[in-house]
Amino acid sequence: MTQCYGTWAKSSELAGMSRAFEGWGEEASLGEVRAALWSWMQEGNANDFLEHALALFRWQAMHNEPYRAFVQAMNVNPREVVALKDIPFMPVEVFKTHAVKSGSWEPHHVFRSSGTTQTTSRAQHWLDEEGLSWYAEVARLAWRRQWGSGVGQWAWLGLLPGYLGREDASLLTMVADFMREAGETEAGMLMHDHDALNVALVRHFSQPQSKPLVLFGVTWAVLDWLDSLKRHGNDIPWHRITLIETGGMKGRGVEPIREEVHAQIKSRLPDICVASEYGMTEMMSQGYAKDGIHHGFPHWAQPMVREVRDPRSPGLRNRVGRVDIVDLANVHSCAFLATGDVGNHTDKGLILLGRQDAAEVRGCSLLATP
Repeated sequence: MTQCYGTWAKSSELAGMSRAFEGWGEEASLGEVRAALWSWMQEGNANDFLEHALALFRWQAMHNEPYRAFVQAMNVNPREVVALKDIPFMPVEVFKTHAVKSGSWEPHHVFRSSGTTQTTSRAQHWLDEEGLSWYAEVARLAWRRQWGSGVGQWAWLGLLPGYLGREDASLLTMVADFMREAGETEAGMLMHDHDALNVALVRHFSQPQSKPLVLFGVTWAVLDWLDSLKRHGNDIPWHRITLIETGGMKGRGVEPIREEVHAQIKSRLPDICVASEYGMTEMMSQGYAKDGIHHGFPHWAQPMVREVRDPRSPGLRNRVGRVDIVDLANVHSCAFLATGDVGNHTDKGLILLGRQDAAEVRGCSLLATP
């Protein structure tokens, strides 16, 4: 297990709370709640999800001023809520206008959403003193839970135009941490230099006993990169590469559906593994679609699809609706988020279908939009 540096990972007294879960007191500190959740997250026991969700909801409804106001506006008494569907899910737009913080602490870092010149405001996800180490540990654990091995067992490259120099981009922070955890430098974080990426791929697989490789790339940059493979494509074992596309084509013309993007990639690289990542500036956790379409999540995060015009509707299955997300790693902000995304929650996982008509265009690929 990677060493943890936060006080949330040091409390032996709290480490046993989730094993015989009784919740935590309303006056518990952020560090105490975080420590109890981390113990449960490491155990990998999804059976106690509802109990932890309800406990965190009641704690945040007391200690998070914007969320408390939202819960009151929804005319909900936190003590009377006993089902996940009855928890109010706060619109992520609140992160644009309020400092969404659970507890009283000074901000030490912030993640900001991307935007275009037409974007009226950007979401700001404030982190406390332990926030960056917490984010790193959660992201690593989410990867291990979903991919079966730690990030140090993989090699990493990034095709992420517009990210370099942006310390407030959560995706860049995650990929850079994965690189460091694997003993690599951030020289593998590339922008528009396709030749450098191709050379890096050839160099990596020329090493004896090379690790399987993950390439994170924003969708439009990946499609541009495909045109540069003529000189190098035959020298690379594509079956040992997992391409994780994220971000879309926003700001660069018509947005293709994910199946069309993957078809283009597979037509050029039939042996490569194409996957997708789902995360938001407002979240701590990530979901991954290992087949590129159906997103799964670690046991502490769950998606829920609801009727677009009814925020209190029961969760839908095999029907299109608005995506709500429970991310219990969001202990310091708000764990219950109503997104602007549209999806279909199937037995195989969450299929993302784009943004609601009235939702503001956003996403990783906006970072390089002039």
